[in-house]
Amino acid sequence: MKEKRRKIIKYGILIVLGYLILKPIIPIGDYCGGLLTVLNFLFFGAVLVLSFLVITILDIIRNKKTKQKFDFIPLILTLVIGISFYLIQDQEESKFWTEQTLTGWILVESSPKSGELRLYKNGSFSVTLFNADYSCTFQGDYVLNNDKLKLERKELTELTDSVFTTEYIINEKNKTLNPTDKNFGIITIRK
Repeated sequence: MKEKRRKIIKYGILIVLGYLILKPIIPIGDYCGGLLTVLNFLFFGAVLVLSFLVITILDIIRNKKTKQKFDFIPLILTLVIGISFYLIQDQEESKFWTEQTLTGWILVESSPKSGELRLYKNGSFSVTLFNADYSCTFQGDYVLNNDKLKLERKELTELTDSVFTTEYIINEKNKTLNPTDKNFGIITIRK
């Protein structure tokens, strides 16, 4: 019973640390990132490595005394966390499971803000608001009717500090998305 509790604790520690490392970089739902995300990764990554080393050293000492088999599960968990981080972080597309159909960019004059709009083949969109030291991505679905694009996210304007609105007219000749509300900026289509 004592050995079972010990295993649950050591596996639990590694799994929780893995969750804390991977959760901020998985591109599902709305998410933000920046300097704080990097600092969190460095902190939790260091704690994960330190925990793995302590668990391994204690297992080696315990195994020499009791002649038990070495427990490879902490090594496997740590490798899975590391490989998952590498694969997720290495993705250039935020939604690697669907194809991107349009990318647009907007630069807000007299401000450190800028934004990027991405439309995906599966009918979803993501808008990323870039600030000086962080960025936030908000997601939803869109409807494209002839040359009119409607982003179906009611609070999008508030979430993006009035950088994005919900309705645009696609101008393929000029490669722009023109907002129906003239209080918003024009998005330049890049792809």
